[in-house]
Amino acid sequence: MSGFEKLRVVALDCDGVLIDDTYLAMIARFVTEHGGVYDAAAERDVIGLRDIVVAEKVTRLCGLDQPAEQTLKQLWAARQDYLAEHPIRVAEGARDCLEALAKLPVRLVCYGGRTREHTFDRYLGDFVDLLDPDVPYVSINEHRPGVGHITRTVLGAGFDEIVFVDDVSRVAEDARAHGAGFVGFPASPAHARQREFMASLGVRHFATSLAELTPELLATVDGELAASTHWPR
Repeated sequence: MSGFEKLRVVALDCDGVLIDDTYLAMIARFVTEHGGVYDAAAERDVIGLRDIVVAEKVTRLCGLDQPAEQTLKQLWAARQDYLAEHPIRVAEGARDCLEALAKLPVRLVCYGGRTREHTFDRYLGDFVDLLDPDVPYVSINEHRPGVGHITRTVLGAGFDEIVFVDDVSRVAEDARAHGAGFVGFPASPAHARQREFMASLGVRHFATSLAELTPELLATVDGELAASTHWPR
């Protein structure tokens, strides 16, 4: 592929795209076990925010009489229990996908809610040579949903020059608000509602495996960004 009209950056979420998601199912279980109702409204309200904000919302959702900081500690403990049952795995086809995307005339970056050492280096460090040499990973917990921070602050790109690949609809909503590209990645049964949320926002493109995240798909997104037709008017 010789080039794109608009696309200059492909930004890949780590949790839920390149490695297993460890939050949706865990938070649903935590809320249910602590007396809350985890329905579509709860998921839409809770997922994709800063850690402490999630803890505040979960505290209220469960009717817990304690500071949000205590709930956050409990959520972290619950996540460790979840990981003991469901160890993190790198997604099937990750290397093949990244090798294919690395050949495109774009900056290829990853992002996630944890520090680089916590998530990226531990699970995806072997792929760093396939990513942007200056910015292989961006931590966004303090800047969620992160579209503006990654695009403008970190990369200095235009919103119509970047596509985000994410499993959370809040990022889709942020991408639409800024006019950035977005491909939904609802890769597990726990993401059924997220796919519905994304579709309701007007997301047109979905991939449920990295094999579906192809240069051809990105070329389609590029054409839409160039023609300002990526999002419904």
